[in-house]
Amino acid sequence: MLDTRFQRLGNLDDLQSAITFAELALSSTPLGHPNRAHCLQNLGTMLGKRFQWTKNDSDLDQAIMQIKEAVALKHQDDPDRVGYISNLGAFLSTRFKHIGDINDLNQAILESKEVVALTPLDHSHRPHCLNNLAIDLNIRFERIGDIEDIHQAILMTEEAVSIAPRSLNKVGYLSNLGLVLSSRFDRIGDINDLHHAIVRAQQAVDTIPLDHIGRTTCLDNLGSLLWLRFNTKGEVDDLQLAILRSEEAIAATLLDHPSRAGRLNNLGNLLNTRSERIGNIDDLQRAIILSEEALNTTQMDRHDPNRTMWLNNLGTKLHSRFDRKGHIDDLHRAILLVEEAIAATPLDHPDRAARLNNLGLMLGSRYEQTGDINDLNQGILRVEEAVAADPPNHPDRGRHLSMLGNTLLQRFERTGVMDDLQWAIKNTEEAISTLPPDHPDLAGRLNSLSKGENWAEASEITEIAIHLLPRISSQSRSLDYNDQQHALKPCSGLGSRAAALALQTGRSATDAVLLLELGRGVIANLQFEIRIDLTDLREQHPLLVQKFEQLRDELDSPTTSIEPQASGSSKRHIASLELDKVVDKIRQLPNFQRFLLHPTANELMAAASSTQQPIVVINCSIFRCDVFLIKPNNITTLNFPDLRVPEIIEKFALLKSGSLTKSEMFRLLEWLWDVAAGPILEALGFTESVTTGEWPHVCWILTGTLCYLPIHAAEYHRSMGSRTVLDRAVSSYSPSIKALLYARRNEANSSRSRDKIVIASMSTTPGCTELPFAEKESMELNHLLPTSMPRVILREQYKKDVLAALDGCSVFHFAGHGKPHPNPSMSSLLTTDWQSNPLTVQDLVALKFYRDPPLLAYLSACSTADSQAMQLLDEGIHLMGACQLAGFRHVIGSLWKLYDMRCVRVAKDVYGTIIKSGMSGASITGLHNALINFRGGPRARSATTGEPRNARLIESNETQENLESTLGNPFVWATYIHMGS
Repeated sequence: MLDTRFQRLGNLDDLQSAITFAELALSSTPLGHPNRAHCLQNLGTMLGKRFQWTKNDSDLDQAIMQIKEAVALKHQDDPDRVGYISNLGAFLSTRFKHIGDINDLNQAILESKEVVALTPLDHSHRPHCLNNLAIDLNIRFERIGDIEDIHQAILMTEEAVSIAPRSLNKVGYLSNLGLVLSSRFDRIGDINDLHHAIVRAQQAVDTIPLDHIGRTTCLDNLGSLLWLRFNTKGEVDDLQLAILRSEEAIAATLLDHPSRAGRLNNLGNLLNTRSERIGNIDDLQRAIILSEEALNTTQMDRHDPNRTMWLNNLGTKLHSRFDRKGHIDDLHRAILLVEEAIAATPLDHPDRAARLNNLGLMLGSRYEQTGDINDLNQGILRVEEAVAADPPNHPDRGRHLSMLGNTLLQRFERTGVMDDLQWAIKNTEEAISTLPPDHPDLAGRLNSLSKGENWAEASEITEIAIHLLPRISSQSRSLDYNDQQHALKPCSGLGSRAAALALQTGRSATDAVLLLELGRGVIANLQFEIRIDLTDLREQHPLLVQKFEQLRDELDSPTTSIEPQASGSSKRHIASLELDKVVDKIRQLPNFQRFLLHPTANELMAAASSTQQPIVVINCSIFRCDVFLIKPNNITTLNFPDLRVPEIIEKFALLKSGSLTKSEMFRLLEWLWDVAAGPILEALGFTESVTTGEWPHVCWILTGTLCYLPIHAAEYHRSMGSRTVLDRAVSSYSPSIKALLYARRNEANSSRSRDKIVIASMSTTPGCTELPFAEKESMELNHLLPTSMPRVILREQYKKDVLAALDGCSVFHFAGHGKPHPNPSMSSLLTTDWQSNPLTVQDLVALKFYRDPPLLAYLSACSTADSQAMQLLDEGIHLMGACQLAGFRHVIGSLWKLYDMRCVRVAKDVYGTIIKSGMSGASITGLHNALINFRGGPRARSATTGEPRNARLIESNETQENLESTLGNPFVWATYIHMGS
């Protein structure tokens, strides 16, 4: 009874008393007495339970010895013998976890197999026996990596769940089924195993009573599985729910419970992960405190087997804080902690390889900080040890091989030793071979491998990786915008590299640009897919369209909630799988074989509507820089050897820093003309300034850090003549050719049902500088617009006011502050409540105006085309891109900051042109005219007449000094850009 009360309430005093009585019972039972085996078994079981709390080795050794003796006393056909063998196997397994002797685990499995064989199919204990065997097989799989062990473990646990009656025992079986399914997922990468595991773990939590001591374990297991799914799919809702479950488990765990330290450690890991993902430093600080607390529980027993885990995990979090704050002391301490953990970890311990790999990573970080090659060399040695310690089929082996490849490549870049490059390639190739074809990490590892110098091999590898991206995007369809970004970061630059390598190996310009398109704008492409025009398909196959729209709307709905549910992600995943099936059916229909597939070469050429409206794609990679000229009938390419990535990055960094002087900015624009814009316009035949007739229209599509450089403003400002883009062609931008096709489709689908103008101005924004001319801009536009046009004028508005006003609008004009964010989907237009409820990229994308596309979004705010995530530059995730995805046919915005006073005049010039054109898509012409005026007029006219470049009157509120400081200043006018058709 005391033991039963202990099992329910966890009071250790009850267990101590029960052991005392059991010892008395055994000592008073003669050697030959028939009850002696029962007494031995009873005492051994209680000693084993006490070991779980005290970690006293002698308790566990005595428990095993007592139960072995009990088994030996029982006849082969004694019905109690099976239960004794089962307990013996369980404690042998426990000793393996404690000490790490594989012989204990192998013997435990043999004992458990005998138990299963001896237990009748209809026996009430059979589920328990099957579950115990499954646990041990899973443990051996994690240690040795034999895939047959985990397959058998899942079969055993599924049988246990299926035949067990509804009881507390079944709760344990459900929880264990979740764990073994997750183990197989770790190895094979089948996301369905992980979804199934979470469903089973949630069932366990839902079934167990709220006051049962085992509930904390179920909660902890569920949290671990949700964390695993977050690490796989990147969905923040899973991480948030994992933290909630972990906190709930800790709150219900007694202060002296042996599992408390482990749960504190787990919560610390989760908070560290959230800090890395969301950027909240408070999460990281709390994670370190929790890990310190977990480690401190071992101070009285430095031989505690958990101590090495706590040391390693605390070191990991300190390393994370070093990455965030740059305090070298954190990194030094992290290295010392992990070195201590490794020194105390047995050579054959299953966690040793992971700790060695972790140490290698930290030493690599210190090398990057100090430049000490000894740290890099030692880091490589540690990772080599990690790989050597991995059994051939171990689930983590691929990750460690990939790490070794990266560190060897790092040393090659420092020393130039070819052997390092060759070994880097070899190890990365082996890392790739460990992954199944549909594993989510495969494209990222291929991306790393493609950095080698065997052009043909590297080209083949990047092409394989490129063709995996649609699979990654399909898997990411059920994620929200933030999570999709995170999933694509490992594939940064893949499209540019694939296109460059295709050209390097003699492939055609068409092949290269198709690869580039596949590798860029992947997230936007998901939006294009679900916003496709279904008119033709609806006429012929209405039922399929109905199913497609149902699933599309489910996936296009918001994914966040106050408390996310574990099943929510699974439902979205199921909807994504169902959508894939519907798409496959549609592609089997006549005339719809290419439904939602990437554009063909003919479709790309068709995006260039005439020879006077070409598309210019500038692709920059570490291998080479090329320009693709896309016209209605052909795609050609030019190699630009003078355009080099290091110089582009240098100019990008200077421009982003805000430290450029005006003279340096002029030199940057001259450099852009010399290395790119000038030769491109010559190749297109745009060789002279336009003075009369139709202007050529160039759509620029840039890659990588070149996206931030104002190629539309490239020119020789300080000399007269035609060496200037602005005088030879009208410029617009697009993140990709797919995005341009989307904008063209919106232009074609536009109607006159929208005629409302929304003008929102924020002269005063909490926490920001005053913008007195924002109100003037609003007033000037209000007066400029014909009185017949309906309008909504907003001042110092809240987010909800803006979103409500946009419904049914034709033009959205925002005059206020723009705020780029390190997480680009959180970049925002600042409304009165921006600090608590910002109007973000994600909010704008969700507007779904594509069904009746509005004319123009004019964002008269700073840095609305700026993406601060270097790894996502090719995704075009910024405020302007969000407005285009929402459905606006034209978008005007800025690359960097705007000057408040000058915004008024630019806006008046743009809207004056639009109104004269009858509210058509003339925004690009209006912006072009405004920029010429602000620059100081056309260069050709100035050259022939000798007139000053002051092309407009000074307004009454401007001084001559102010005018001279901004008129012609490229910081003022070159920031403006246009996106659209």
